[in-house]
Amino acid sequence: PVPVTIDELIRQSRSSPAVVQTILLELELGGRLERHAGGRVSLA
Repeated sequence: PVPVTIDELIRQSRSSPAVVQTILLELELGGRLERHAGGRVSLA
């Protein structure tokens, strides 16, 4: 997966920042999210 910014995820999903942040937290806690330089994220 290609790392993207959280802002880009919010734009593409058309979800609220709170919803996107909650989903990212759940993925991170489950070991399924990787954080990259520049505030980018991708699936693990």
